[in-house]
Amino acid sequence: MRNQPNPRKFNQSKQHGSRQPLPSMATPRRPEPPSKMGFLGFILILGILAGLVWLLMLIFGWGPYQADAPTPTSTQIVIQTTENTLTPSLTVTHTISPSNTATLTQTLTPTLTFTPEPTPEPMPFQLKGEPEAMSSDLIRPGLGCDWLVIAGQVWDLQEAPVTDLSLHLYGELGGYQIDMVIMTGSALAYGESGFEFTLENLVIDSVDSLFIQLVDTNGIPLSEPYPIQTYDDCQKNLILVNFHQVR
Repeated sequence: MRNQPNPRKFNQSKQHGSRQPLPSMATPRRPEPPSKMGFLGFILILGILAGLVWLLMLIFGWGPYQADAPTPTSTQIVIQTTENTLTPSLTVTHTISPSNTATLTQTLTPTLTFTPEPTPEPMPFQLKGEPEAMSSDLIRPGLGCDWLVIAGQVWDLQEAPVTDLSLHLYGELGGYQIDMVIMTGSALAYGESGFEFTLENLVIDSVDSLFIQLVDTNGIPLSEPYPIQTYDDCQKNLILVNFHQVR
């Protein structure tokens, strides 16, 4: 029998102890630098900051979201004169803004002032007392009850009788138009400056239908026209109307 060769034993411990590491063929990777923030990222950050500021202003009432302060009412000072002129008036307006400033505004407002007209002077002659009704039998007994008599006298400032003036009696009575003129001093039964109007068959009641007025020889009024009340009564068919001068 043939002798078999002894197999060669592989000493693994020896081989492992003597193995050298193989050098690496890969290129070592360099560390990457940190990436820089781009333009869009900067815009995004600004937008976020602006939103936070707007939210704080809205919550705390800052800036344009501050509540408006009450504005006091305007006061007008109007200066008036007694002439027919246009007068400027000063309007002061205080406006309170968030910056606490006062604004002075001047407004010219035309103000029309009327000056009252002077009171006209009274007529030179006025009634002396009130007209007095009585029976014509006391002074003119021959006339009877069918006659309406309107008579009287006129005196000046010294209570002296005034003659040569005219009395105008006019109006409507009993459906008749009355328009008569007579001179003072023509009816001496009533005095030196006496006058008398006689109207037949007109002893009737009337109010504000008949008027009497003192005028000069040219018809210029010397007194106001005065109404005469008449009566359907024989005891009141004579109406005494006297005038006296006042200026």
